[in-house]
Amino acid sequence: MLEFTILKACKVNIKPPRASLIKEVNWAPPMHSWVKVNTDGTSIKNPTRAAAGGIFRNSDGVCLGSFSQFLGDANALYAELIAAMNAIEIATLMRFSNVWLESDSQLMILAFKSNSVVPWSLRNRWENCTYTTHRMRFCASHVYREGNICADSLANFGLSLSSLELFWFDSVPDFVRREYYRNRLGMPNFRYVTF
Repeated sequence: MLEFTILKACKVNIKPPRASLIKEVNWAPPMHSWVKVNTDGTSIKNPTRAAAGGIFRNSDGVCLGSFSQFLGDANALYAELIAAMNAIEIATLMRFSNVWLESDSQLMILAFKSNSVVPWSLRNRWENCTYTTHRMRFCASHVYREGNICADSLANFGLSLSSLELFWFDSVPDFVRREYYRNRLGMPNFRYVTF
């Protein structure tokens, strides 16, 4: 306090840092008869490795299944796009007609409006998936990472896999269980935003 008194006496302007803004982030269930799939992709360096994951839930928040996949050497956008394409293809196989895809990647969500973001190596598969979405009731939206923790955990699990094959879970995996139940109970996570 003495330091502030001295600075004030010397007429030094003090601009204290602004406090962080705390945002409450909740996982929101889909409407009745809809299925919500949260997806995520992750990439690490040294060595470069990428993985994708996703979790399907109904309007009661009940898990209908989830997936993880190791992708090898790839970047984060590639992983996010693969996660979304896996989710759409699985939703089609499971005959879900009302699908809400949610991701913490704004760039991936933008790809549904303009496929110019999609790398050429994925363009054909991406266009097939977007065509598939036109035959169902489909929406895609962004959520903060704090509202996408289950999918984040599934993508991180994918980094530990050695095969490039998709790994499917019929029930909630143990490493996701805690956050899954927090989501079902409507318990929030918090996002700290600094200015």
